[in-house]
Formats: sequence, structure tokens, C-alpha cells
Amino acid sequence: MSKKFFHPLFICFLLLAACERGHDPAPVALHPLEKAKQEHEKAETEQKPLSLEQKFLPPHFLVNQFIAKATSRSIELTIHYTISEQLYRLLEQYRDYYFVIQYPEELSRLTHVDRSNAVKGPLPANGQLSYTITISSTWTNDIPKDLINRINHGDLRYNLLILDKERFPVHIFNDVQWYQSFDPNKGSSVISEDGGARK
Repeated sequence: MSKKFFHPLFICFLLLAACERGHDPAPVALHPLEKAKQEHEKAETEQKPLSLEQKFLPPHFLVNQFIAKATSRSIELTIHYTISEQLYRLLEQYRDYYFVIQYPEELSRLTHVDRSNAVKGPLPANGQLSYTITISSTWTNDIPKDLINRINHGDLRYNLLILDKERFPVHIFNDVQWYQSFDPNKGSSVISEDGGARK
């Protein structure tokens, strides 16, 4: 091979190699649908796990009626409640949640039952927003007739605990039997023994 031909060929080869090294091709733009799909997949992997914390607050969860019925050795509590569409959609995905009633001290002291067993909340279906659950407990010794009457007349205080799927409390409603009449915008009145009301 002659030097005349080899020398220019070698120089061209070096120039091509130098040009290729400095070449920085722009990234190929993704099609808009591909880009949206990638962003959606990324958002799904980064999404926080579903939680029920702070989800059972008004107006998303409203207790409409609370009924207590007692016998000498049992109590049955019925709760009528309404959920919002937002809570409905969350519960559709979340699936398992539970209700527990914490009994008043005067009842638990006599029965040695301080709370009910956890009752699984109904799963949302067919767009229904109103539900009813019944929670009951039994004990071995009779309770006094006057306590039975006070329970049946709605004179005792109960707390409602809402538990997540791990059965960890995510919300507690104190005095749930009066929940439907509580208006957070009006505050509450306390009746003093002398008959006057103070806020």
C-alpha cells in the first residue's frame, strides 16, 4: 500500500473519530402517551399506602342514630351512620375496617367487660352511603334493674373506636350516642347546678 494513499486515509480516520467523540446526540423525545404512561407508573410506585387516619371525620362520617338495648346479661348497640362519596371510594380500596364500642365505667365495673369485640364494618356496595351495624356483648352476672333502665333510656356514655385492617385505632368518637346532635360550629353548653348555662 502506498504512503500517499495510507496517510490521507489515516487522517480521515482520526478526524472521524474526533468528531464522533465530541458528538452528543439529543435524547429522543418520548411520544406523549408513552411519557404519560411512565409518569403514571412512577406515581403508582411512589404512592403512599392507603390509610384511614383522619378519614372518619365529619362530614365524611356521620352517626345518625345510636340505640342501646340491655337485658340483665347482655347489651345490643345499633349504629346508623352515613359516609361521604369520598370515604366510600376509599373504603372500596381499603376493604377491612372495624368498629369497637367502649362501655361506660359503671357497666364495665359490674360486668368486667370494658369493650365489645371488633365488628367488621360493611364494605361499600351499589353506591349505598347509609349503613347500620349492630354490636353486642354478654356477661355472666346480672346487672341491676336501674342500670338496665338507664341503658335503655340512653343515659350512659359510650365511645366508638374505628380500627384499621391491623386493628389499630384510627379514630375515637367520645359520647357517640350524642354525636348526631353535636354541632362543632355552635360549641357546647354546660348546665351548672344552679340552673344557669355557661359556654
